[in-house]
Amino acid sequence: MDIKTIATGIGIVITIASLFVFQGQLIQRVEVLEARSIPNIAPLEKELSVLKTQVEEIKARNSNPLMR
Repeated sequence: MDIKTIATGIGIVITIASLFVFQGQLIQRVEVLEARSIPNIAPLEKELSVLKTQVEEIKARNSNPLMR
């Protein structure tokens, strides 16, 4: 075997090993994302419903020509 063949073999082994390391990092990142909890959006939903009713009231006032 000459040096080119040995270098090619070592390069392939290093490439495959680095792919396994990268895959491990990706799996770790996915596990971290899955472990995060979902924020509580109930207060925002309540505020959104209040804002919707206010918008409807404003639309009703502006659509009535007698209220101007």
